[in-house]
Amino acid sequence: MKRRVVYIVGNPEVQGDDMPFTILPQLRRAFPSVRFREADPNENFVPEEGSVIVDTVEGIDAVRSFDSLDEFAEHHTVTAHDYDLAFHLRVLKKLHKIDFVSILGIPINSTIKVLPDVRKTLAIMLS
Repeated sequence: MKRRVVYIVGNPEVQGDDMPFTILPQLRRAFPSVRFREADPNENFVPEEGSVIVDTVEGIDAVRSFDSLDEFAEHHTVTAHDYDLAFHLRVLKKLHKIDFVSILGIPINSTIKVLPDVRKTLAIMLS
């Protein structure tokens, strides 16, 4: 059986957007049978079918899962700085490179206190 893949997305250099990377070592210990990969949507990132993407999400107050890109507000991109994960995934969907995406959203500017909720939500998403 193929091991599940969980992509860690965000910016480890930007406070508030770095939480997925901060908790990555604990997630690797909690889910030893899962392959965790660091990914950058500005690179050639095409998530594997059935994978989960962990990223910070603006506008949420608690850890939550998303099963549709329609749950994210669309915004118009003007510069390359506007190119975010949601926009990247929409492009991939229009190009028929992905069908379904699961995203585990962590509120922006979270603290390590979100770790138990991330573990619980990820366990549900992977089951």
